[in-house]
Amino acid sequence: LGGYGNTGLRLADLLLEHADHASVILAGRNRDKAERAAAGLNRKHPPDRVSGAHADAADASSLRRVMEGIDVVIVASPTVEYVETVAEVAMECGADYVDLQVSKKKLEVLRGMSDKIRASGRTFVTDGGFHPGLPAAMVRRVALDFDRLEKADVGMVIRENWKDVNEVSAETMEEFVGIFMDYKQLVYRDGKWVDLGMWVMPDPMEFGPPFGRQQVAVMALGEMEDLPRQIPSLRQTGVFVASLGSRILDFVIVPFILATLWLFPKKSKKSMARLMEWGLRRFSPPPYGCVLKVEAEGIKKEERKKIQMTITLDDSYMLTAIPVVACVLQVLDGMARKPGLQFQAHVVEPKRFFVDVKKIGVGIDTKEVA
Repeated sequence: LGGYGNTGLRLADLLLEHADHASVILAGRNRDKAERAAAGLNRKHPPDRVSGAHADAADASSLRRVMEGIDVVIVASPTVEYVETVAEVAMECGADYVDLQVSKKKLEVLRGMSDKIRASGRTFVTDGGFHPGLPAAMVRRVALDFDRLEKADVGMVIRENWKDVNEVSAETMEEFVGIFMDYKQLVYRDGKWVDLGMWVMPDPMEFGPPFGRQQVAVMALGEMEDLPRQIPSLRQTGVFVASLGSRILDFVIVPFILATLWLFPKKSKKSMARLMEWGLRRFSPPPYGCVLKVEAEGIKKEERKKIQMTITLDDSYMLTAIPVVACVLQVLDGMARKPGLQFQAHVVEPKRFFVDVKKIGVGIDTKEVA
């Protein structure tokens, strides 16, 4: 779903390249766009392995027509209000499910369906992509290099040249600003989750060239919450995202959006989404690119050790698509097929996952540091 969008089209292209013998249906509300996109992919990946189809996430009958007989449905459309309908039809059609949506409401709906999902025997993977999707997976990966992992903080820089980004749907921008509505500065310190509060600024983080040292804010991700249970030795973790790189965005537009959404959460979402897109397209300066890094510390063979794992890619849409493809490959071959609701960052086998992510095109560097 959303197969001809900015991320969906990249996903389809990568699946055709890396999933042997896979066939793909590009589905969305605009049949013409879906069919034109499918024709373009068929020219690139012959013989004909792609088709375009109409599907509306609000219309269960249209979803049944495209999901019947498929192995996995990938939801790359900003349709969180219809997540229950999509999930119900996926189970009815015997399909596994992967979504890329970022929404507290979506998680609440899927968690409310978790018993039914588990009973259906289907694998439901939520929070796919890279934020969320990668931070907890990175912590799980570096944990394998320690006998006792104690600290693992994840930092991110996300700088997109919005002037060159193709048309972004209003629903996508509303999903984006919706993140602000649930904003909390949650970090794990000394064995418990702590809210730093709105006005506490974490220490800056160093991201190397071209971004250097950046002021950061906490990004609370659901995938991080279970890590202390999975890694009992962990005493410190959290996700920190760098500023947008523009004083107008960081100190005028974003604070205004936060305040407005807090005061008028239902009435202001559409207008704040338009303001956010205007601000990003008008005030997003270079350098551009994405960096994720985990700074890990713990014990290996009775000695204290520090490891830094860094992920880099210039295109944020590709960085969203590639981890999803690596996850879907594990779902298709059974390695990540686990009945029930799972986070992408939890369901994947981390060693193979990052080998595949790197092979598909993401820069990954892991090194021991002093």
